[in-house]
Amino acid sequence: MARFRMKWLGALMPGIFLIGYNIGTGSLTAMSKAGANFGTSMLWAVLVSCLITWYLINFFSRFTMITGMTAMEAYRRHIHPVYAWVLWGGLTVIILSALMGMMGILVDVLAVWCQKMHGFAINRGAAGVIVAGVVLALIWIGNTKRFEAMLGIMVALMGLAFIGSAIRFFPGFEVTMKGFIPSLPEMATSSEMQSAMQVAEGSDNNPYVILAGMVGTTVSVFAFLIRSGQVKDHGWTMADWKMQKRDALVSATMMFILSASVLITAAATLHARGLKMNHISEMIPMLRPLFGDLALFLFVAGILAAGVSSHLPNMMVIPWLTRDMQGQPRTNRTAGTAYVFGLLTLVSILGAVLETRPIFLMLLSQAGISLVMPLALIGLIWLSSRKELMGDRLPRTVEWVLLGGITAFSLFMSKLALQGLIADLYKMIDRMIA
Repeated sequence: MARFRMKWLGALMPGIFLIGYNIGTGSLTAMSKAGANFGTSMLWAVLVSCLITWYLINFFSRFTMITGMTAMEAYRRHIHPVYAWVLWGGLTVIILSALMGMMGILVDVLAVWCQKMHGFAINRGAAGVIVAGVVLALIWIGNTKRFEAMLGIMVALMGLAFIGSAIRFFPGFEVTMKGFIPSLPEMATSSEMQSAMQVAEGSDNNPYVILAGMVGTTVSVFAFLIRSGQVKDHGWTMADWKMQKRDALVSATMMFILSASVLITAAATLHARGLKMNHISEMIPMLRPLFGDLALFLFVAGILAAGVSSHLPNMMVIPWLTRDMQGQPRTNRTAGTAYVFGLLTLVSILGAVLETRPIFLMLLSQAGISLVMPLALIGLIWLSSRKELMGDRLPRTVEWVLLGGITAFSLFMSKLALQGLIADLYKMIDRMIA
């Protein structure tokens, strides 16, 4: 029985890895921002995003289980190398922005904790070097199974912090159900640039960016491409399909529970007080009313766990996708990857040293994912239609309908993300000039 339980838990670890990757500081930022600005009205977007995520985890996994190729390898070999490299380039830009924003958030959390609990200010550069050094050490000594185990522990920590808070502040059945009725927040029209530059009062980000960031951080192209590589690493075939589906269901369900918990908590503690979240210290009220003096400790533990759980795989994404594209096994022990990790570490430290606005930067990064997602999705849909690759396992008619709907939703989110990014960039330029 014990061996069965360990085997069953081990089978779920790839899904837990995806939870740890997706529900990081980017997701916490996007959900908290949405809850603070719009209350619970965006719960429908969380649900739709998690349903799409569940379906696409299965879709990308199934392709690799049938063909034996990761998605990136298939793009290069069966579409065109340029297609794969353009996608790789877009993902790299997003990762660099995310690394800087994430490190800025982690250092901000440490700074707030030290100031509030111990009354002294920390050196941001030194803190960034220490955090980056810890992550780099974990990468160098770890392997896939160790990463999955570490992220499992971190998911448990942040889950306890935010699910407990959401239960305490549950707004009631009626209010919650209204949040699942699809509606868009009040946003500017695209007919006039001045209107498009409007933002929610007190918020640094355009509502388009907030919504696209919510969707982008959940329906994450990185998660699907990483999943494709996981399937190949674990040697899963269609004989493992039931186990894969169970793993995907656990992953998507926990993503919804954690994301909705963060949004509900932000709605109850920040939105109810008319607060908008632009700085990391503004997230502290989300836990303080529930836990009192323990709030800061739980806040730090939850955010650091979420941050490291995303920062760790973010550091590995570029080398992993590069090797996936070339059809090579993933490894962290080559000279080339060592140089890449060193460069990415320096980039992430810049997020702490330069004192960027990390929440603003993270939301831009998350919204950017929505711009890249259609490229990866449409490419795999086309590959899945080729009988020479899929054999007798071509998608059925109902699957084509679902994939068409998901593609349309993805393109719509890309449109919103692009409009919001343009508005936010104009706003940022105006501030710099002023």
